[in-house]
This record gives sequence, structure tokens and C-alpha cells, in this order.
Amino acid sequence: MSTAYEQGQAFGGVIDVLEAIGATYAIWGGMAVVAYGEPRFTQDMDILLSPKQFSVSLFVRRLQETHYHVDEIAVNRALNGGFFNVIHLGYHIKTDFYVPTERELLAMLADRVELPFDEMRRAAYITPTSIIVTKLRAYENSESTRHLDDIASIVRLQGKKLDQAEIDVAAAQLGMLGVWRSLWEGNQRP
Repeated sequence: MSTAYEQGQAFGGVIDVLEAIGATYAIWGGMAVVAYGEPRFTQDMDILLSPKQFSVSLFVRRLQETHYHVDEIAVNRALNGGFFNVIHLGYHIKTDFYVPTERELLAMLADRVELPFDEMRRAAYITPTSIIVTKLRAYENSESTRHLDDIASIVRLQGKKLDQAEIDVAAAQLGMLGVWRSLWEGNQRP
């Protein structure tokens, strides 16, 4: 199992490359939950990536120069919508990338916000409202209560900063309005 230090080094290096090449990206998944909610362990970092004005060769070269494994063919294949990953060679820690084609995920990428990543860096994240919507969808698909725990954590820390109306609409479209409302009402801090 990797240490927090190793994860910080591996994930921070990926952020450094993305920022240096001017990529349009946003952290989502467990690392976004950590940014907006209560601390929890996550084994990897998940990133939404826009293919627009993205230099694959520069991205691959910079990552390889800083000790990451990245498959240039896999990156090129993913640019039309798909997944690829990058692995830190020393720590064996993975960062998963997804190049979205779905309108909803493209909107989340466009609405990204910049937040502190660590003591030295800032990084782009999807909004807390967006992470709740993605976690509701993930729960609908997997029924894993980890997603509900993540939502509860974000509600406890973000509370009134969340766009409750937007989440209500998305939850209703998913048939999850009751689940969402229960999480909202059960995790409000006074």
C-alpha cells in the first residue's frame, strides 16, 4: 500500500505536467471527494481530460522524463472518448484519465474550479455539486454504499454551498431523488 507521501509525489507530478503543458483537465472521483469532503483513502487519482489543444507527444515526453509509464498509443486512442492511465515507475501509483464525450461530463469539465492541491500546488477540480451528481450515478450503477458515504461527507462539509436545485433535478432524472433528499436532510450541520 502506498503512503500519503508517495501518493502526493506521484499525483503532484501528474498535476505539474498537466499545468506545464496547459491541458484542460479536472480531478474527479475520490480525490475530488477528499477536496470537498472528509478525508478518506483513495488508491488512485481520476482525471477528466479535454482533447482540445492537447499535445499528446509533449504530455508523454514530460511524463516519461519525470519517471512515469504512459502508452502514447493508448493516449491517442482515448482522445475520441475513452480511458488511459499513467503509472509512476518508482511508486507504482496510478492516475486514471477519461476523455469524455458525454455532454454532462463535458459541462462538468468546463465548469471546473481551481483549488489547493497540496502545500505547493493548485489544481482543477469538478465542482462539489458535480461530484455529488457523479456519485449518485455511480451508486445507481453499482449500489456501493461508498458513493453514498462520499455524498454524505460532502454535504456535511459543503452544505449550503451546494446547488441543491441542480442536484434535485439530476437526482430526479436518475430516479434517485429520495436517496439524495435523505442524504441532504440527514447530513446538514446546524
